[in-house]
Amino acid sequence: MRRALAALTFRGKALIAVGLGLGVGAALSGQRDVLRIAVLLLALPLISVLLASRTHFRLGADRSITPSHVPVGSTAQGTLTVTNLARRRTPTLLLREEVDPRLGPPIDRVLEHVESEGSRSTTFALEASRRGRYDVGPLRVTAVDPFGLVRLTRSFTSTQSVLVVPRVYALDGAVDADRRGRGDRASSALSAGGDDDVIPREYRPGDDLRRIHWRASAHGDELLVRREEQPWTRHATVTVDITPDDIGGAQSPLEIGLSMAASVSAHLMSLGWSIRLDALDGRCLVAQAEGSAGQARMLEVLATVRPATREGGDPLRTGSDLSVIVIPGTEAALRRVPPVHHRSLAFVVDVTAWGLDGIDAPEALARLAAQGWHASTVTSDPASIAAAWHAAIDEATLTALR
Repeated sequence: MRRALAALTFRGKALIAVGLGLGVGAALSGQRDVLRIAVLLLALPLISVLLASRTHFRLGADRSITPSHVPVGSTAQGTLTVTNLARRRTPTLLLREEVDPRLGPPIDRVLEHVESEGSRSTTFALEASRRGRYDVGPLRVTAVDPFGLVRLTRSFTSTQSVLVVPRVYALDGAVDADRRGRGDRASSALSAGGDDDVIPREYRPGDDLRRIHWRASAHGDELLVRREEQPWTRHATVTVDITPDDIGGAQSPLEIGLSMAASVSAHLMSLGWSIRLDALDGRCLVAQAEGSAGQARMLEVLATVRPATREGGDPLRTGSDLSVIVIPGTEAALRRVPPVHHRSLAFVVDVTAWGLDGIDAPEALARLAAQGWHASTVTSDPASIAAAWHAAIDEATLTALR
């Protein structure tokens, strides 16, 4: 009862105050008609309080948000389902879903009476404007009596995290690995000739009889079998600069650069490459990533990565088969790029397209080309990501044919 009295709305408290005032005035003046009105004004909120104190609404709530990884600048769809677990139908329910401010304002919904063991669903949208992991919830449900005099609130404790990741753009076209970077000519010869054509080994108990090399066995006194296939995994190191800029938003130079790195990494992994992801400041973000699981891990790391707290760092690491860097066109970033002697791709985010201080794109590309990189430019237009990829791999292919 005490909790119900505390749940009186401003309207309910106002009715009680007016009723008390009219009651005192009617008692002093002897106006019975006014006294009846005062009694009615007092009775209405008190009856609502009595009914609310006997109402024990039991609710269940379920929340789902799709997709689980939301590309920055896009919208996620959420569904909230409220189930009535009590034997009586609920009064009108006011729902408030708390939302991290970086995903938008809180979600407010009104649900009419929910029948016993019934459920009602409502949908909402979340605007993913900035990378990161954010919480949606908890849910707060308020039951309102028909006159709006009493409100009882129940709060849930569960929340759901939403991961806002860099946008991945579809790329096509492959780049050949430069196996000279491995220093392993045997692997190159093995891949070129085919594993079944190399020198066979002696037969061992348990070997598949279908792998017996009859031609080689005929020249000796023992059975020989073809060597088991030795798959060769191509390894690439992708390095991205994570220096913050003053632009912010989904189309800032930092976000464009992260989208470029994510798009290249995802494309290479879809082609069977193994990826190492580094930051330009020397941090290893992902030691090894392969396949769809590696793509998810890579996006999760890029979604939550923060700039380094100190300048410098370890020397820039290059890949054994392929090196990829994504850097802004600034003097500080270009100074950290070492010369290379194997196949390497560089993507320069032209910060001057945003009006920021930087090096002109032609000069930045020329400096990288002088150090052995096949470089191209990424601008403020997201469509330039695919164009930059094609320009870099086309240049790498032409260089290999010379």
